[in-house]
Amino acid sequence: MRRSGWLLIGVGALLILSAALLRFVVAPNATKLPADTDITTAYSGKGTVLNAAALQSGDVANALARDIPVTLDRHVYVSEADSGTAIVHDDLTLKAGTTSSKDNHTYAVDRKDLTETASINGVEVEKHQGLTVSLPVDPEPKSGVYTYWDTPTRTAVPVTYVGTETRAGRDTYHYRAAASGALANPALLQQLPSSLPRTLAAKLLALLPAETQQRLLPLVSALPDQVPLSYTATSTYDVWADAALGAPLDTKINRSVVANVGTGAASIPLLPVLAIDVAEDQASVQDAADRAANADQLLSWIEVWGPIVLLILGLVLVALGLWLGRRRSAQPGAEDTRTGVDSPAPG
Repeated sequence: MRRSGWLLIGVGALLILSAALLRFVVAPNATKLPADTDITTAYSGKGTVLNAAALQSGDVANALARDIPVTLDRHVYVSEADSGTAIVHDDLTLKAGTTSSKDNHTYAVDRKDLTETASINGVEVEKHQGLTVSLPVDPEPKSGVYTYWDTPTRTAVPVTYVGTETRAGRDTYHYRAAASGALANPALLQQLPSSLPRTLAAKLLALLPAETQQRLLPLVSALPDQVPLSYTATSTYDVWADAALGAPLDTKINRSVVANVGTGAASIPLLPVLAIDVAEDQASVQDAADRAANADQLLSWIEVWGPIVLLILGLVLVALGLWLGRRRSAQPGAEDTRTGVDSPAPG
């Protein structure tokens, strides 16, 4: 066989091996949460926000700002990663009027299924259950498959599949999660008063609905000098996740934190100290869709088209090399010419 034939077979075999490596080694790694993840998302809407300083000073009239414009900035990024684990930061900043508050979280997640795993490099992380910042690649359009970590109550709640919808030209799966319970987020609790003077609690009655005033008014005289407060949180999350990649393309958050007055064994809701109803800005939705489209195209080349192209080219080169070898062998005297031995004389 000619040297060119062996060269073609060698290159073809290398391309076939490359196709296998691309499909079975590179592709699985490409579906992991990228180590360079760094995404900022903007939300806007309406909200009710407590001015704790005004409340403590007795300025009841300005203690609660109702139905004012609010924005929520969310910054999700990976600070460290190894082959299987990523340290993910989920930083939120709520702005209402001239006030702002932060609620930051750090998680250790499996880069494949995005659920909790052990931390790396001694990084302090928040214990959690279920998903936090995204769904995995190729999410399942079913209810009961996933759970979502609700940060206000620090509980994992089931995720319900709502249906298939389109966002910015991409197919998405609409999921919904709802949570309710005692407020357990230290960052939020730190921003709220743990008790109120009885005289101030009485003044707050004017801010409450008439029905609540009627329930509380007879109890005011029996309250202690310092009225202890407890808080409950209710949240609903609507997420439109990319049907191929699982990345959230659009999100809506409706959340309410209510202060409760304890009266013996009963607990009576006093007033909402935080209520937000925000949706992702269209610019953020478009940015997320563009990122998903680019990532989906790259993943398709890594998982499907790249391996197919390399495999076909490799098989063609191997076949061409074998054909050249057979063609050379079929020529009279080819073997003798290759070995340098003279052909015997006729007769």
